[in-house]
Amino acid sequence: MPQETRTLNFGPFRVPVTTVRNGQGPLALVLPAMGVPANRYRLLLEELQKLGFSTAISELPGTGESLPRPHRDADYGYNDLVFSFIPQLLRLLGRDFPDGPALILGHSIGGQTSTLAARAGLTGNAKVVSIASGHVDHRSWSGLHKYAILLFASIVSVTSSLLGYFPGARMGFGWHEARKLMKDWARSIFNGRFAPEDRFGQMEKTNQPTLHIALDGDPFAPVQAARKLAAIVGGETREMQPTYPKGNPHLSWIKNPAPVVEAVQQWLHTDPAPN
Repeated sequence: MPQETRTLNFGPFRVPVTTVRNGQGPLALVLPAMGVPANRYRLLLEELQKLGFSTAISELPGTGESLPRPHRDADYGYNDLVFSFIPQLLRLLGRDFPDGPALILGHSIGGQTSTLAARAGLTGNAKVVSIASGHVDHRSWSGLHKYAILLFASIVSVTSSLLGYFPGARMGFGWHEARKLMKDWARSIFNGRFAPEDRFGQMEKTNQPTLHIALDGDPFAPVQAARKLAAIVGGETREMQPTYPKGNPHLSWIKNPAPVVEAVQQWLHTDPAPN
């Protein structure tokens, strides 16, 4: 199948976007998790292609093959991803796929930002699926986990301010991450709102089908967090067992994505079209 890689210029970042055309198959766009390079999603893309989809995947700015790495003068936050990056990405894909994506699958932060973009009416006619993704409001956790995430959010915010980026690889969360993105993330933990949600009060709510898949035992996106993310768009939440026997379900599912893709395909065939 023909593969092509284009470059999206997003501020100072050069972001590779790779598409595979599968005949006349509709387009499925994959948006990665924080710190996870696009090449880690090879098996997921192959499963989608088996179902007849053409596929597209973008690096997150500054991750994987995208350069430069974030620093104090090469920065972005949640609003930039939702209101600028995703629309620019869809315009780029529209050059070769005029109908745009029929399906957007976002993992973790990819699921958060695609859900927020759907709420803002920026995802066209795509059906949106978030996987291992949830709202980071600290109330999505309980007991000691709630206090642990509040403490970690404080550490993330202070470290990002001091260094001008967040050294996620050293801290065991993400990779080399943008300062503003991580400060937005930390603020959302404390105040229970993603930064883009502040703009939604003046926007008409969209009626767009969304599915939010939570993996049992995922410490970063428990089912309560997936439900709160789904509530932003009135979406459906489903909980699944981990698809891979080892590692953190939040990431390990991409080593065996077939059960997740099967659940998505099932939902696509049963969910009604938007009004």
